[in-house]
Amino acid sequence: MKYPFLLGMALLITGCNMPDPVSADLKKPASAKDTLHVFSKNVKDSFIVQINLPADYTLDSNKRFPVVYLLDGNLYFDIMATVLNSYAEVGLAPRVILAGIGYRDFPTMDSLRNRDYTYPVAIPDYEMPVSGGADRFLSFINEELAPMMDRRFRTDTLQQTLMGHSLGGYFTCYALEQRLSGKIHRFKNFIAASPSLHYNRYFLLEALKKSSLPNADSLNLYIAYGGLEQQDSLFRQLSSLFTSGNITKKMDTYTALDHMDTQLPCFIKGLQWQIPPVP
Repeated sequence: MKYPFLLGMALLITGCNMPDPVSADLKKPASAKDTLHVFSKNVKDSFIVQINLPADYTLDSNKRFPVVYLLDGNLYFDIMATVLNSYAEVGLAPRVILAGIGYRDFPTMDSLRNRDYTYPVAIPDYEMPVSGGADRFLSFINEELAPMMDRRFRTDTLQQTLMGHSLGGYFTCYALEQRLSGKIHRFKNFIAASPSLHYNRYFLLEALKKSSLPNADSLNLYIAYGGLEQQDSLFRQLSSLFTSGNITKKMDTYTALDHMDTQLPCFIKGLQWQIPPVP
């Protein structure tokens, strides 16, 4: 199953200035924006990770910042960086390090996101040439990318967020399910905009229903759908999950929005809720 709408949406964003690529040299001083070229041993492929630092990053050399890992970085990084920078200046968004995980170009993203954001391998109905690699992609973020970020930037390792839309939202929920199943990774906050939980006949939804709550970890989950998506049944099932224990959950429906409208408000509202802005 292809996602050509991503290429269409890209036309709305390509007017933004893209940072000049640089190598992942850990000795290079941090700048307001940076671009890392990272080869993953887990995925056996290369990724482009765009970094946006908060405006006050250079003001206090002892201060550490929450990190937000954003999926579909080719599409959403520039606009989210702009919004977060502006909102943070007026106290409407937290000051965070934004890391947009992407690919070498939009066509590559449009095909390989199926490989990296899904698990298990797609059933034939979905017509995905490659799929089912979410376990390797999660290992890439946790074992390779995040340690690189910690070495290069002043990160708050206890305040890390994963957020994505559609299949990216599916991967976000997959990462949560893996955390609940005992796989250790660093994410405390999960933001999923219109997650494609219908994938493989609701495989992940059923796995989440069977998940046990963590004994010690305090996790935050924000999920939003558009009212025009007609996901009332799915919304009710998700609402019934994690009603007790150490997961704090918030769910919203954006009444007048459809599937391709929810990502930006969900990302912003989710961050405002999970990491309250400091005026």
